[in-house]
Amino acid sequence: MSRERTDSGQYAETVTIDRVRQVFSTIAGPVVTSADIASELGVTAEAARRKLNEFHDRGMLDKRKTAGRNIYWLQPAGDVTDINPEDPVWGTDPITGDETVSEADIDDVLYGEING
Repeated sequence: MSRERTDSGQYAETVTIDRVRQVFSTIAGPVVTSADIASELGVTAEAARRKLNEFHDRGMLDKRKTAGRNIYWLQPAGDVTDINPEDPVWGTDPITGDETVSEADIDDVLYGEING
């Protein structure tokens, strides 16, 4: 089975934080292992382990070693810094000057639906 690629030709990410969160809802208990993620998402244990460690390093998961293996659990939502570098907001020009934007229009301005 070949892996899906993005428009730029890179391999598409298959183990996202959202998919990991879904696994937490299907596994009995508050913790998961890399084997749980690998089994539920259809990836190798090594790919699952790398991604879980990445999410831990980014503060999305916490972990500890027990009986020779790492267990992972979700961080409380307030502690998570989940920045998507592909979000179009990072490619927009900043608004300058004395122009103010109402709260109702902020998404339109950030995502380019208002030409101001």
